[in-house]
Amino acid sequence: MPLIKEFMKTIFTMVGVIGLVVLVVAIGPLLTLWAFNQLFPGVLGQDPYTFYNWFAVIVLGAFFRANVSIKKG
Repeated sequence: MPLIKEFMKTIFTMVGVIGLVVLVVAIGPLLTLWAFNQLFPGVLGQDPYTFYNWFAVIVLGAFFRANVSIKKG
């Protein structure tokens, strides 16, 4: 019986982590649009929350992604 409990705990943890990643990927770009609309209301002209704007933030995020590596030595 303890083996089943550990297995179920592992499954629930994996589902929770996957759900959190999906939530961040879905809501992160919308929060970015909101932040730009709040910081620069006159410059950007209040961009609407559409699929195309959401996807544009995904593309820009992938383009400007930081790739940092630290080498000791």
